[in-house]
Amino acid sequence: MTEPHATSRAHVAHFDAVADTWEEDPRRTAIARAVAGAILDAVPLAGTEQAMEFGCGTGLVTALVAPSVGHVLALDSSAGMLDVLRRKLPELGIANVEPMEADLAQQMPAGPFDLVFSSMTLHHIEDVAGLIARVYAVLAPGGRIAFADLDKEDGSFHGAEVPGVMHHGFEAAELTRWLEDAGFADVRVRTAHRIRKSREDGSTREYPVLLVTARRPA
Repeated sequence: MTEPHATSRAHVAHFDAVADTWEEDPRRTAIARAVAGAILDAVPLAGTEQAMEFGCGTGLVTALVAPSVGHVLALDSSAGMLDVLRRKLPELGIANVEPMEADLAQQMPAGPFDLVFSSMTLHHIEDVAGLIARVYAVLAPGGRIAFADLDKEDGSFHGAEVPGVMHHGFEAAELTRWLEDAGFADVRVRTAHRIRKSREDGSTREYPVLLVTARRPA
């Protein structure tokens, strides 16, 4: 395993530090409810799927998707976030989630998976096209992806205080191109949620969250 980049270390340290209070922000729980609902609406599920979520954090989306699939391998690079997830799984009565500390830039579980999903994580990944190709390789034939992240924005959503932000959202066209170049079919992009956030100048701005879904051909 290669030595993590300094930015990656700062990114992990940031999320470790905020893990215990992460779910106190009602905006985050609202995003999770909207994204999980959009995933469940967009992806046909039989309840037996082997799923992987990357960037699971404290499991806000995980806990809402898990009852609709067979098993979720929940990945995050922050041990602090995963500790919160592990503590709350028994409280929620969820037994089909397996938390795993992993950095997808260095480690990709072998699969095969029927579903790979994530929420608000792609903007922390430098080579998104490369990650998409690697996800394609671990999907079972007919498997699906569902990724939620910000629509393209001007950088004001995170500002300068959050380390490890590699992209200020994404255009639907570039997500579609990366997925189709990797071999995916049935690519669909829709708006899953809109985040209202106050800016430094006192104004309020709305930031759309996109959900992109696609299928690996059988």
